[in-house]
Amino acid sequence: MLLFVLLLGLSTSCNATGYLNQPLTNALVGSGITIVDIRTEGEWRETGVVPGSLLMTFFRLDRSYDLEGFVAELSKHVENGDDVALLCRRGNRSAKLAALLSKRGFTSITNITGGISLAEGNAVQLVAYPSVP
Repeated sequence: MLLFVLLLGLSTSCNATGYLNQPLTNALVGSGITIVDIRTEGEWRETGVVPGSLLMTFFRLDRSYDLEGFVAELSKHVENGDDVALLCRRGNRSAKLAALLSKRGFTSITNITGGISLAEGNAVQLVAYPSVP
């Protein structure tokens, strides 16, 4: 019976995909988790960004990507095991990256479901993307 209870507890805390899914909320932003915004610079300019988020484009316009390069750059900012939340426009690209990072051994990844498109509806304040002269 104890084994059954332990297994039941594990199944509710683990995600079969290897990462968690959570919408963009003020609670998430204020939790101290590192939010990595993987959108393009044009998208950052269009909507603004979550204050304090790490801006690192992952998918190129032609839908290609460099996972090794991304992981190397990400590793400069966070350690494997740190809580990291991935953000894109609607949550599709970030879910793909979350799966890739999970397969690479990252253990505390959250996909922000619904992406930045939920910011206004969830009263999450964004800031303008910094202009580079």
